[in-house]
Amino acid sequence: MHRFNKTNTNYQKTKMKIGLNLYGPCSKQAMKEEDLLIAIRALEIDYVEPCILLGGLTHNNPSFWTMMKFQHLYKLMKSIGLGVQSIHVVTESIEKSVDEMITLTNEYGIKQFVVGMPSQLNETSLQERAKELSDAAEKLQSCGSRLLIHNNQPDTAVKIKGVTALERLVDLCDGKVGFQLDLGWCAAGGEDPIAFFTRNESRVESLHFKDFVKPGVSNTDVPIGLGSIDTASAIKIAKKLGIPMLIDQDSYKDIRVDLNESRQFIIIHNA
Repeated sequence: MHRFNKTNTNYQKTKMKIGLNLYGPCSKQAMKEEDLLIAIRALEIDYVEPCILLGGLTHNNPSFWTMMKFQHLYKLMKSIGLGVQSIHVVTESIEKSVDEMITLTNEYGIKQFVVGMPSQLNETSLQERAKELSDAAEKLQSCGSRLLIHNNQPDTAVKIKGVTALERLVDLCDGKVGFQLDLGWCAAGGEDPIAFFTRNESRVESLHFKDFVKPGVSNTDVPIGLGSIDTASAIKIAKKLGIPMLIDQDSYKDIRVDLNESRQFIIIHNA
């Protein structure tokens, strides 16, 4: 079993926890999930964020786990000290998935459920989604969990009523729903991710580190710190807010090398 080096100065000084979204690692690595999770923990990643199919949805994407697979792998994750505090919800109906989210909170301690934006980015579509999200968020609040919205490239590129579509949707939810801000996709949509983060500090409840050399030009991401995203400034803000910070890399050359590079960058800039 891997043992942490408790004398590591950086580790002791920061005492920070680093998370990893599992979409990229599960889709790109030709290894069993069990072996992948063990390798991730050996790199001193503290917690992971899986993508789970809910509401009766089925899909053959290896990155999307069924509830049964999550329950099976959770036992392994718990045994190796790999935490799970948030989940990306993959569903066609938020309403039909709420009961499963409540079960995940009550039985596994999941505190954040992350969903995407609607495919149609217009005022009517956002109002409909806001109603759906707000209703679900109220039910989740009763058991102590939160609903967050994760952004992709179009969500900051499209403007509605003078703000990004992402901000407009959260505005319509009137404080019931927050952001899981993806820095890379925010930049790819044409926004300065640090300026966006700063003006939405009170609403960003989780942060995804994604780095691009040329945001919006090439969608092949790189290890954190090797691209053009100002991740160092984002770390300072996230540290001040005390919110979860997760690596979200979709394109890996070697997962062990890339994740270690990203992790070291985060530790250095958290000092």
